Amino acid sequence: MNTPQHHQALHIELCVGGIDDVQLAAELQIERIELNCGMAVGGLTPPAGLVAAARRIFSGPIIAMVRPREAGFTYSEAEFTHMLDDCEFLLAAGINGIAIGCLLPDGNIDLARSTRVRRLFPTTTLVCHKAFDVTPDLQLASQQLIDCGFDRILTSGGCAAAIDGCRKIRSLLDAYGRQIEYVIGGGVRAHNLELIVRESGCDQVHTAARGVVVDPSMNGNTTLDFGNIREREVSGYGATDAWQLRELLAIASRVFGIR
Repeated sequence: MNTPQHHQALHIELCVGGIDDVQLAAELQIERIELNCGMAVGGLTPPAGLVAAARRIFSGPIIAMVRPREAGFTYSEAEFTHMLDDCEFLLAAGINGIAIGCLLPDGNIDLARSTRVRRLFPTTTLVCHKAFDVTPDLQLASQQLIDCGFDRILTSGGCAAAIDGCRKIRSLLDAYGRQIEYVIGGGVRAHNLELIVRESGCDQVHTAARGVVVDPSMNGNTTLDFGNIREREVSGYGATDAWQLRELLAIASRVFGIR
């Protein structure tokens, strides 16, 4: 399944966390989406209803997150079995690929589990999500994921933000870009898109373009908190910001000639 990465047109993947995000992606004809829930904790496995609705609405490739909980990426046997069951369900529902990452307690790639995922799902697109950035040696992790049969790596170059990891990603592309694809993500927005793409050399970009939508049912309630997101004195829930996304697409079109 491994394919070489060539520097051609820029490809944009939108990270979505709910059905409204999926509808916006379809409306704007986004090339590919990564489907999640629980975006406030970095993205979790999407529920059945969201998966079914997304597949009806969005005609392009859908990569689904398989992550059973927040925090790290070292899983119990029960959790890993749960993840494999989720993979089976998602693929049966028409999902095109799986974003997954399993690490050992020392932070290195769990080779046994990663190989098992590929063996059980031999033809699906496998993406290592940003668990990759936790590993202590990104070069070693890249080679290990290649050996395990993964197709793609989502990364910010081991940094909190993609803009700070561009040099590392360029070095990874130079070393391994003909054996595995890299997608750069982590704070990619309209204002830094051109710099990130040019500095990293990466032709695949992952963006969430999130904003905050006010839920009026919680207006003025300061006693109870059900996971409200607060940003610039606005409190509500996270969703793809249509204005931010359109701005990014406009830059991509003008600078890189997409769409």
